[in-house]
Amino acid sequence: MRECAVVTITLLLTVDVCTAQSNQDFSGVWNLNRARSEIQNSVSADLVLKVEQSAASVTWSAGSSAPSAYPLDGRTEKRRAGDLETSTTTKWEGAALLVNTIVSGPQTYSVMERWTRSRDGNTLTIRRTIVRLRNESESLLVYNRDGTGVLSTSNSQPPAAIAPRVASEPSPASSPAPAPAVRLLRPSPAIPAAPPASPEFVVAQGTRILLRLTSSVNTKRSLPGDRVYLETAVPVFVDGRLLIPRGSFVAGTVTESKQAGRVAGKSALNLRFDSLTLPNGVTRDFRSRPASADTRGNLDRSEGRIEGEGNKSGDARTVGETTAAGAGIGTVAGAATGHYGLGAGIGAAAGAVAGLAGVLSSRGAGVVLPPGTTMELVLDRDLRYTSAELPSGSQ
Repeated sequence: MRECAVVTITLLLTVDVCTAQSNQDFSGVWNLNRARSEIQNSVSADLVLKVEQSAASVTWSAGSSAPSAYPLDGRTEKRRAGDLETSTTTKWEGAALLVNTIVSGPQTYSVMERWTRSRDGNTLTIRRTIVRLRNESESLLVYNRDGTGVLSTSNSQPPAAIAPRVASEPSPASSPAPAPAVRLLRPSPAIPAAPPASPEFVVAQGTRILLRLTSSVNTKRSLPGDRVYLETAVPVFVDGRLLIPRGSFVAGTVTESKQAGRVAGKSALNLRFDSLTLPNGVTRDFRSRPASADTRGNLDRSEGRIEGEGNKSGDARTVGETTAAGAGIGTVAGAATGHYGLGAGIGAAAGAVAGLAGVLSSRGAGVVLPPGTTMELVLDRDLRYTSAELPSGSQ
């Protein structure tokens, strides 16, 4: 029996691995399904995508435009078109391909995409988020494999030629009155009553939820597009009912990570919270920013941007200390030759140069969020749950 169980488990794992690998292939011709897509006004959507995938890259094209390539071998794909330069990196998250593209030029912004394919291989879903300095837009693009019979427009009507025809009835004047027919009255079958609607519980927009960071995030190693993982630090009750237990899973994304300059400019880290998953696996998506963070630096509540602290006073102190030390050494050296003032001046200048060189060779303080850092999330929309979706412990 034990050997049979081992064989069964091995077969199931093999099937799961093969399914995951097959779902990672996006090759084919895909038609946009407007009815299922959610497209922002400022975002253009291609009606037809042609995708070719190899072990090294995913190459796709739309219409007569030049093909674009997403690397799959760990490298960074860089391209230049006119005054715009793009830098694209990817990574797998299960069967989903995460694509992060930074566009540099007159306007600098980032484009984050999440590609997934349905199990039957007939649907390609691309969730695209464009993050600019002052705003961001998100669109959901749903494509159907060419040949599945799904049209690319949502306003299409069935042709008149195949519309069902209704036979015309003769007018009462041209046809004799029908003879009265004897009809047997039978009791109509009982119609089952509709099941009562499941009660709905709502965590309202604007609710503040305290989170605890479970992964480290910092401006030195974190890049835009990297995932951030947190958990709820306190439970959330609504009308005395537990809706979000403590320890529920929260996933987020790094949308900006900038190191401080050597002379000017502060470090900056921008986070976005994307989803909340209850312990039983029920997930709700949203787009929220940190309202507070237990860390050094300044937090812009409207954008969720954390700026690192400057170190101007420390830089001035470094230059001052090396200047004083240099002046002391110069005085001693000048005394040996009988030129006290000249030695002190030369030593002070040398000390100042050394201090300034030390300042220029080091960057300013970075933003560091170690595991355990507490942050506050403010919901940007209502989270709605039915009674059946809530964890058993909240009944």
